[in-house]
Amino acid sequence: MTEHSTRTAARRHPESPLAPDGFLWGAATSAFQIEGAPDSDWARWDPRDPADTEARARGVGHRERTEADLALLEEIGLNAYRFSVEWSRVVPARGAWNEEEVERYRRMASRLRARGIEPVVTLHHFTSPAWLAAEGLDWTHEAFLFEFQRFAGRVIEALAESVRVWVTLNEPNVQVGGGFLTGQTPPGRRGLHTAHDAVCNMLRAHAHLYETIHAAVPAAVVGIAHNMICFEPDRAHSRLDRWAARLADRVYNLDIPRAFETGIVTLRALPLNRVTAIPLPGRLDFLGVNYYTRAFVTFSVLDPRRHRYFWDDRTGRGLTQTGWEVYPQGFAEVLRSASRLGVPLVVTENGAAESDADRKTAYLRDHLRVLEASRAEGLDIRGYFWWSLLDNYEWLAGLGPRFGLYHVDFDTLARTPTATLAELARAAR
Repeated sequence: MTEHSTRTAARRHPESPLAPDGFLWGAATSAFQIEGAPDSDWARWDPRDPADTEARARGVGHRERTEADLALLEEIGLNAYRFSVEWSRVVPARGAWNEEEVERYRRMASRLRARGIEPVVTLHHFTSPAWLAAEGLDWTHEAFLFEFQRFAGRVIEALAESVRVWVTLNEPNVQVGGGFLTGQTPPGRRGLHTAHDAVCNMLRAHAHLYETIHAAVPAAVVGIAHNMICFEPDRAHSRLDRWAARLADRVYNLDIPRAFETGIVTLRALPLNRVTAIPLPGRLDFLGVNYYTRAFVTFSVLDPRRHRYFWDDRTGRGLTQTGWEVYPQGFAEVLRSASRLGVPLVVTENGAAESDADRKTAYLRDHLRVLEASRAEGLDIRGYFWWSLLDNYEWLAGLGPRFGLYHVDFDTLARTPTATLAELARAAR
C-alpha cells in the first residue's frame, strides 16, 4: 500500500469522526480569547488600557471554570467542541515545558471524549510565545517553524489518546494579512515578500504535522480552518470593481485551497512574481470554512487606497457589533467554492456579534437554512461549529462584541444562556 493510499484508508477508517453518516454539531473557542495568555505576543501587543491588558491575561475566566464550561456543551446537546492549545502557556520561555498545562489540556480532551463530545483541537490560533517575538522570530524564520513543530509534536503525542480531529492552523490568510502585510497585528510587519514567506512556512508546518498526526492517530482527520468572505464589486457596472472583487476572491479565498491541489504557493502582484513548491497535495482530510459576512470591493485610479474592501448594510438587516453585514446568501457561495477542492467540508466557525438575542438567533437560523440547502444540493459538509461558546475577548475589538451562546458578565464572569443557544440545540437534536 502506498503512502497516499494509507492516508486515504485512514480517512475512511470505520472509527473516523467525519464519517459520511455522522455530523458534528459544536461550538468553537480559542484559548487566548477565553482563558487569556499573559506570556503571548498578543498579550503585549498595542495595549489600549489597563482593563484591556487584564482581559488579555485572564480572558473570561475559563481556566478557573473549565469543568463548568465544558458541562455547558452537554446542556446544549452538542457532540463536538473546538478549542485551541495555548502555545505560550505550554512553552512560556525558551527551553521551558510546562507539563501541568499539557496535562490540563489532556484532561479536557479526555473528559469531552468520556461525555460523548468530539474534541477538535486547534494547534495554532493566532498567538505565539512572547519570548519568540523578543528574539525577533516569527513565521518568516526557520527557527520559529522549528519551535512550533516541536511544540505541536509534543502536544499531539500527549493528546493522541483522546483527539481524532485536528486543525493545524486557524485562518492563515487572516494572520498573514494582519501580521505580515498590513502590520495591524503581531508581529506588525508589512510587505508582500514577508507575507509570502510567512504563508509558505505555515503551510510547511501543516504538511509536517499532517504526517505527525497520522502516525500517532490512525483514525485522525486533519485540516485547516480557512476564513472565507463573499466578495462583490461595490459598483456592479464598474469593470475595475468587478476585476478587484475577482482578485480579492482569488487571493483571499482561493489561493490557499488551490495550493493543496497543486503544491504551489504563488505571489502574483506585478512586478513581483514568486512561486514556491510545498508538499501539500494529499495532505488535507477536510477543509474548515469560517464564514461571517460579505464585503464590497472597489478600485479607483483616483483613490490613493485604490484596491480596498469594506462592509455596507445593503440588505437592510443592520450591521453586527463588528460592523459586518448579515448576508446568508454569501454562505452558500463560499461553501460551493470550497467544495471544489474535493475534500469534506466542516464549518469550523460561523456566528454574529450581537447583544440583541433576536438578531443573533435570526442569524443562526438563516445560516442553518443555507447549511441544510447546501447539503441537500450535494455538498459534502460534515460539521457545523458556532462561534463562540462564550462571549470572549475579540482580537482588535476587546470585550465589546458578543458572539457567545452564553452571555458573560465581564465583572462577575457569570454565564447566562442566550436564546440563540436553544436554536442551536434544536438543530443538534
